[in-house]
Amino acid sequence: MQVKVDISNEIINWLMEHVQISSLPSQIQEYLHLWSVGEKIPTFNQIERTSKATGIPLGYFFLQTPPTEDISLVNYRTVDSAAFENPSRNLIDVMHDMEFVQEWMRNHLISDEATTIPFVGAFKRQRDHFAFANSIRQILNLPYDWFSKSRSAEDSFRIIRTAISNSGVVVMMSGIVGNNTRRPLDINEFRAFTLVDDYAPLIFINSNDSINSKLFSLLHEFTHICIGKNNLFNDRYGTERRVKKTEAVCNAVAAEIIVPQALFSKEWNSVIDHMDAERAISVLARNFRCGITVIARKALDNGFIDYPLYEKTAKLAVERYINHR
Repeated sequence: MQVKVDISNEIINWLMEHVQISSLPSQIQEYLHLWSVGEKIPTFNQIERTSKATGIPLGYFFLQTPPTEDISLVNYRTVDSAAFENPSRNLIDVMHDMEFVQEWMRNHLISDEATTIPFVGAFKRQRDHFAFANSIRQILNLPYDWFSKSRSAEDSFRIIRTAISNSGVVVMMSGIVGNNTRRPLDINEFRAFTLVDDYAPLIFINSNDSINSKLFSLLHEFTHICIGKNNLFNDRYGTERRVKKTEAVCNAVAAEIIVPQALFSKEWNSVIDHMDAERAISVLARNFRCGITVIARKALDNGFIDYPLYEKTAKLAVERYINHR
């Protein structure tokens, strides 16, 4: 005998807003549609299957009003936008998973009588991004031209990830929720996030992003740890002008570590007389083993190119990655 359950309209509407319907199995999509239009009353078995497919806790389906969840990290998003006011279920679940990992690691370190990490929050008043970048190089034991030992962007990412992990930061990376391949993490929603803690600061990288973007995100988020402020990095295209001062500093620090100013100016001046700016950006991206967006940003900040060319380059990088995937 199938037991039917009346789900409140508020809960059904909440479900429809908090799941990525297009990524769900077709049968689950049909369930949600029929329930939302009132054509069918769900059975307990259908609710159970929907709970497993969506990641929504089973108990939520039986509430009369939507649950209140702690998603305070969303308040730290890089770009303020109405599109990010209702985070997806996938993002919420990954955040909760990482909070659990961080709590376990923190308790483990405290039980082993570990000391707090000195650089966490130590640079909250630093606004000189050149001095800030130099401090981070010292913390991570990176030479000024660390990338010269790299053979590719993948190699550069490995070098930086290893250095950050060795400093005591927990670095996690995935493109799905848990082990569920039906729940991919959307890079249009977020690229990375940071959970600051004195013992176990944590950086999570969305592995569905391009390797060049992951490299930038990793350094951007490490800078947030040094400032001591949580962050949800959701500037997908790298062309957002409305970022807060803290975000502008983190962007500048990450770019300076990847492409040091003195070396950049020397390289730019050596090629710009022989080619146009677009070609120069591509050449320097290969030389510094990084993405064209970072080079374009450095060129923009130096007054070598205008904003339309920077914006064009940033969007081209995203299009290339999408086509490559």
